[in-house]
Amino acid sequence: MIVSHQLLSLLAMVGTGILAAAVIDMIRTAGGGTRAGTAIELMAWPLLGLAAFSVLFAVRSGEWRLYDLLAQLLGVLLYESSLHRPFRFAGRLLTALVIRPILFLLDLVWRVVAFIVGIPLKLILMLIRFLLRPFRRPARAVRRKAGTLSRKVRRKFAGLPLKKRSA
Repeated sequence: MIVSHQLLSLLAMVGTGILAAAVIDMIRTAGGGTRAGTAIELMAWPLLGLAAFSVLFAVRSGEWRLYDLLAQLLGVLLYESSLHRPFRFAGRLLTALVIRPILFLLDLVWRVVAFIVGIPLKLILMLIRFLLRPFRRPARAVRRKAGTLSRKVRRKFAGLPLKKRSA
């Protein structure tokens, strides 16, 4: 294997280390130490390993060498020492310029649909209330009678001990 090919594979492994550290940092930042964040991180590690192997497979037909592990560790350390701030800035920029406008549009569409669907529902509810209006007083009277009856029953049986059921 020629030196330029080895340098290319070394740089590819450093790149996978940087990207792996960035992905794990993103998961830990978004997860916030919750169980879901931990579960997502546990699912991400094997996927990151497969991604690193696919890069290794594309660059060097899957031949693994000891310096590949060291190059990935170098990539992680490089990310932690100097690249995490630019990555986080890019993430905030992406959030502000792409994700929030999309979420705003989705929220706007949801509110418009809810408003359009809500108008007929409000009309139907108003019609049902109007049709049930004559039954309000009798229902209220039945509830009062049931309440007084239950109070009388409770007063009557208040002093009696409850029987234990035999098994």
